[in-house]
Amino acid sequence: MEWFREVNAADELRGPGVPLEELPGFIAGRLAVERAWRLLDDPSAPGALTESRTGLRSALALLPQSRPDQLCYEERWRSRRRYGGESLVCSRPTCGRCLPLKAALEHGSPVA
Repeated sequence: MEWFREVNAADELRGPGVPLEELPGFIAGRLAVERAWRLLDDPSAPGALTESRTGLRSALALLPQSRPDQLCYEERWRSRRRYGGESLVCSRPTCGRCLPLKAALEHGSPVA
């Protein structure tokens, strides 16, 4: 439990890294939602409801969450125990904590 508190305190000090709205997943997810919205505007068009439902599902798989993924802490804790070092980020595809940090690391920004 102490590790959990320390990690949360470090996250608050570090900040988000890269703003969520600049992440490619956010941009692609927003475009998928906008497309679904246009399709829902005319539900009588052939296949509009099915395509909009598919678009919304794909957007949810792309859009970053507004907070850490449910399994983020667990994955990083297991990594710490298994490999003996602290894992800075998890591998969850939409983790709102780790995606901005990964983007900052990819662009060479220092992430403490």
